Amino acid sequence: MFCIAAFIVFAILALFSASYRPLAAKAWRCVLRRVTFRPCDINFSEELKGKLLGKLIFTHPRLARFLNRWIDWLAFVFVILSIWSLFYVANAGLNLWVYDTCDPRDVESCSLGGEACGVGQEKLGLVQSIQDGRLDEWVTGPFTRFAETVSRLPDRLKQWEPSAYLSPSASYYRALDEEKPYVIEIIDPGCQFCKKLTKNLKEASVMEARNVSYLLYPIPKPEGGYKFPHSYFIASYLEAVKHVPLGSNPPADWQLLEKIFADPAGLDEIDIQTKINIGMLREDVEKQLREWLAEIGYTAAQIRQIETAATSEEVRLSLEAQKFIVESRIRTIKIPTLLIDSRRHDRVVDMETLREHLE
Repeated sequence: MFCIAAFIVFAILALFSASYRPLAAKAWRCVLRRVTFRPCDINFSEELKGKLLGKLIFTHPRLARFLNRWIDWLAFVFVILSIWSLFYVANAGLNLWVYDTCDPRDVESCSLGGEACGVGQEKLGLVQSIQDGRLDEWVTGPFTRFAETVSRLPDRLKQWEPSAYLSPSASYYRALDEEKPYVIEIIDPGCQFCKKLTKNLKEASVMEARNVSYLLYPIPKPEGGYKFPHSYFIASYLEAVKHVPLGSNPPADWQLLEKIFADPAGLDEIDIQTKINIGMLREDVEKQLREWLAEIGYTAAQIRQIETAATSEEVRLSLEAQKFIVESRIRTIKIPTLLIDSRRHDRVVDMETLREHLE
């Protein structure tokens, strides 16, 4: 282990100074002997120990004796920690490439990741099947998560065709034109980053140039309920509005979504989405939705029809179908997710990138 530890140290130092390269080469030859079950070069090992301890024996004799006795064990610990650190760095880098976040368990904690609300759906497939076997998390966790990331590499490389993931009740911002390519955004009405992506799509003229649709995905919490308390309630209204169309352009559900994602009137005001998330009760949200529906053009009778549809089995099954598409087919762990031009973006996409897609 001493030779392996020496190789790690000198290989790093050799990157910055050529004087360490001969020692790194000697250490590498020693490592090759060790991995082929041959004894290490004793002369090299003793040479290194002599250089290390020779300077300490006169200035710090106790430290020199301690190192002379335990240096092999210290080298063993150093090698294990180096391998573990390398594994974590590699795992974080792979996560960043696959998920666009270095920690799929908590996507919002990664400063290198794109803007998104975490979904917490990383425990799918391989990870879940292993953990269902009741193996201890502290043993299996890092390795099963790494295996899950590797299993998702095909998702990162595949061609994503948006039309294959449309909701059965899909609506489009503009009238459907079969000549135009499709775009799908996966959104939670309570996620502030979904608001930002939708705004970017409008300002980059994607809404006009493509058949833009959306999948509703109120982000669930593992312990029950939803990440944003009124997300499912609002999603049920958005879905119910599709059953009572006005024939408007854009459709009424998109107009309702625009009101939810509207910017505040003044710079010192709080936007309505934030108010809904942190300051409004269920009855307050219901009252606000009624007001918006009236502004869009619905009559009192039609609003009652929408309210009845929002609690119907048909709407529940439609939201369940969209949830299945998001979790089982797209397998996103971040909201918003955008499918455009065979590409998948698990974050807010800036306007410059969106305009490049239109070129």
